Amino acid sequence: MTDPYYVKGIPEDVASDHFVKASALGGFVKACAVRSTGIVRDAMRYHNTSPSVTAALGRFMTGSLLISENMKNETDTQTTIIKCSGPIGGMTCVCDSSFNCRAYPVNSVIEGDEQINVKGAVGQGTLTVVRDIGLREPYGGQVELKTGGIGEDFTYYLMASEQTPSIVALGVLIEDGTVRHAGGMMVQLMPGYGDKETDYLEKRIHGFPDFTYFLDEGFTPAQILDLFLGDPDIKYLEGAPAAFRCTCSKEKMSSGLITLGSAELLSMAEDKKGIDTECRFCNSKYHFTPEELSKLAVEAR
Repeated sequence: MTDPYYVKGIPEDVASDHFVKASALGGFVKACAVRSTGIVRDAMRYHNTSPSVTAALGRFMTGSLLISENMKNETDTQTTIIKCSGPIGGMTCVCDSSFNCRAYPVNSVIEGDEQINVKGAVGQGTLTVVRDIGLREPYGGQVELKTGGIGEDFTYYLMASEQTPSIVALGVLIEDGTVRHAGGMMVQLMPGYGDKETDYLEKRIHGFPDFTYFLDEGFTPAQILDLFLGDPDIKYLEGAPAAFRCTCSKEKMSSGLITLGSAELLSMAEDKKGIDTECRFCNSKYHFTPEELSKLAVEAR
C-alpha cells in the first residue's frame, strides 16, 4: 500500500530534519513545513546559548528556512538579519537552496535566563531579508519587528515586503536544558484566492496547537500540514533534508584577511605567535603563522 505521506526527496528517516512542500485548496494555497530539531541542537552546541536565546535563534533559523523555499539555483543564498534592542542583541542566518543554514546570535547568553521569554530577549528592532539569486544585485526588504516573537514578524514581512498573505508558525520545545523538538510551517495564499480561502485558513489557525506539540506526538511535517489544511486533495510537491551547515574554511578566512590591506597584515605578521581567527557561525578557529600573514600581505598589494 502506498504511503499517503510519502514525499519525494525526504530522508528515509522521517524523524530527522527535513523540509516538505505541498499545495491545497485547488492550488490557491501553498504550504511548507520543516522539522529543525537537529539544526537548533547544533546551534545551541556551537554557541552554548542560554534557554531564551536558544528558543529565539531556533525560531529565527526555522522561519528563515521556510521563507527560503523558492530558491532554486545551487549558488542562491538568503541572509536574514534581526537587529534589536533586547539582550540577545540581534541574529544573522544564511540559507542556501538545499535547505542548509548557519546562524549566530550577537549575544549567546542572557543573564538570569531561566524562564524562556523570546519576546523579552528580542525586544524592538528590524527584520531584514536579502536574497542573492544570480541577478545583477541582491534584493530584499526590511520591516519593523511587530512583536519580537519571530513567527509574527516573518508573517508581517511576507505581507509588507512581498505582498503575500501568509501564516508562519514556529516552535522550539526545550526541556531539561535540551532541545526536545523544533520546527514550523508556512501557509500562503496564491494569486486568485478569495474570501473562501481566507476565511477557511483563519478558522483553521484559530486554536491550532503549537507545531512542536505535534512533533512530540510523533507526527511528521507532512502529516502536520495535512492536519492543518484538512484538504483530502492535498498534493505533496517535494521534500529535502535540512541541516545546520557552515561553509567556513581557512581559504575563506584568508580572503577576508586580504581585505585588511598589506600594511595591516604586515603589522600582524610581526607577532611571532601569529593570529587566530574564528568563524562567527560555528566558532571554528583558524591559525595563521607570521609567514602566512606575510604571504597574504603580498597578495593584498
